Amino acid sequence: MAGGGFERLAYEAALRGLDKQEGLLEELRTRTGILLAASSLAASFLGQQAFRHPHPHALAVVAVGAFVVSIAASVFILLPKQNLFFSLRGAGLYEGLYAVRHDSAEVHRRLAYDLDRFWEKNDGKIKWLTRAFTVAAAALVIEIVALAGVLSDTIV
Repeated sequence: MAGGGFERLAYEAALRGLDKQEGLLEELRTRTGILLAASSLAASFLGQQAFRHPHPHALAVVAVGAFVVSIAASVFILLPKQNLFFSLRGAGLYEGLYAVRHDSAEVHRRLAYDLDRFWEKNDGKIKWLTRAFTVAAAALVIEIVALAGVLSDTIV
């Protein structure tokens, strides 16, 4: 490709990848908020009846434990995270690329590598957040099943 088209293509691909990664994080946090609300609703509606007895059923204790795990994992996801990068700083970009400012192909090439490095650094952290979401969702299922078992008294 003439005129730096290949480098520009690489830069745009790297930028799209970082944008998608940021979108994934936003979606994960949105879903976590819903999961957090579901866990709280299950605990308040079903838990109220499940703990009316003076000696709680073993499944009620399991439900409380699952609720705590679900809340803890959800809060972990929702807390602000440092060291996640989805954009370049203007001043840093200017200083870092000033020497090659007249060579747009080189500018795009360097930007593509920088954005890919950001993606790689973010990826490990986002995988941990995704695992935490899986834990929170599994804990919610356990919480609901345990509370249903206490209320129906059919699961022993």
